[in-house]
Amino acid sequence: MAKEYDFSMYGYPSIYKNMERKLHVYFTEPERGINENTGILLLIPGFGGNSQSNVYKKMRNVFADKHNLVVVQCDCFGWEFMQKPNNITLNISKDSLLQIFTAKEVNYIFKDNNYFERLIEICGKYGFSITCDEKLNEDLSNFNDMGLMQAIDNITAVITVIEIIKDNNYKFDEGKIIAYGHSHGAYLAYLCNAFTKDLFTLIIDNSAWLFPAYLKSDRYVNTYYNNVLITTKYSYLAKDIDYDEEILNLEFLYQNY
Repeated sequence: MAKEYDFSMYGYPSIYKNMERKLHVYFTEPERGINENTGILLLIPGFGGNSQSNVYKKMRNVFADKHNLVVVQCDCFGWEFMQKPNNITLNISKDSLLQIFTAKEVNYIFKDNNYFERLIEICGKYGFSITCDEKLNEDLSNFNDMGLMQAIDNITAVITVIEIIKDNNYKFDEGKIIAYGHSHGAYLAYLCNAFTKDLFTLIIDNSAWLFPAYLKSDRYVNTYYNNVLITTKYSYLAKDIDYDEEILNLEFLYQNY
């Protein structure tokens, strides 16, 4: 069984706000230990995934033992705001619902402040969907920047684990340092590679985009609750902050590498 470790450290200071910040790092080493053939694998989730997702916990353990890898992951800048809906606000009122439902149904929905379940019940009766907003509570101290700070955190995690390995006098294969990413995570893998020219020897790209789409448009997540479709809109703070589009555009970045 692979050996699991995690720790908190001071991360790279925020480029958006003058403040110290913590970075949590996870890594797993093969059960048989680290040797000169052991490589390093960085896992970077996309939207909806994180270091505590069951699939990534399993990947850290299985890949470490099966492929002789030290598997690294971190909770990078703003990861909390990339998950599935968990803090939604419903933009509804009695007046708006009276245009759709009967007065009796609307009064039933709003008979007290806990109206969500009853709204779902009535919407399900007619097959209606619901649109809502995710209340993100982002600010400059922590937000989903979709770029520079997230890449810096992942680079920091890998370099820190490399230093831990060396400090413990282990030899490993410095020619086998891999970055695997899914969707936005794959995009970040390319960004990490561009910023650290000689660190990675392989990128495993699972569906990367060339530029973060949610820097230009809102993110919409569809979920079903008791057979009612709920569409949740995420409007990210990063859209309203000045950024250098060339630095974040992989096509430009790699053409001018």
